[in-house]
Amino acid sequence: MTQIRGRSGFGVRGSEQLPRTQNPEPGTLKGYYPLFADLRNRRVIVVGGGMVAQRKVTTLLRFGAKVTVVSPAATQRLRRYAKQGTVRYVPRRFKACDLEGAWLVYAATNDETINQAVFRTATRHRIFTNVVDQVPLCSFIAPAIMKRGELVIAISTGGASPTVAKRLRREFERTIGAEYAELLRLLNSLRGVAKRKLPSYDDRKRYFDRLVRGRTFAFVRRGQTGQARRAALALLETEAKRNRN
Repeated sequence: MTQIRGRSGFGVRGSEQLPRTQNPEPGTLKGYYPLFADLRNRRVIVVGGGMVAQRKVTTLLRFGAKVTVVSPAATQRLRRYAKQGTVRYVPRRFKACDLEGAWLVYAATNDETINQAVFRTATRHRIFTNVVDQVPLCSFIAPAIMKRGELVIAISTGGASPTVAKRLRREFERTIGAEYAELLRLLNSLRGVAKRKLPSYDDRKRYFDRLVRGRTFAFVRRGQTGQARRAALALLETEAKRNRN
């Protein structure tokens, strides 16, 4: 049995017994489990104040993170963020206590000693860590991101080539337009009424599948959102009536 300890804030508390997992086969490539994390109002630390750190901070802010920047120097934009109260800026070198209460940490410095210290401290306290451009010092890697409203596509090459990931992102940006964001807004607005009229999960799944494949999406593509909604509601009534019969 393997003992693992959970954490509450900074440090660990409690323990739980879990079965020991089987080791991967020798030669197996390191894999990263893809997931989407809710960082809204969660503390994220960015160690470093240069352009790379600025890009990380800007992306984190788009997703609602509460960002603290730790660095003796910072770009003008980062300082502006701090002046506006958008981020917290700590103008000094990294200390282990900076990670207290953090959910995630980036190290984006050209100081190997600092990068190693961030990684060791974060690992000791089970905080997911990314040391930029140093895959061995990463417990997570950041994908190339394309965002259209609530639609987010994340592309990763497992750290092998960020350039390839960025190229793929540009290709997605050319082929996936704003109509997908509009479609998602429509589908999300229909979830409540669909659940009332189609209590069965399988029935709702069939209904939404038909919306995505049928004329509702065609209306959305043409910018006819009113007609799209009317078509979606008409189809819902048809599906509900069929289930009652």
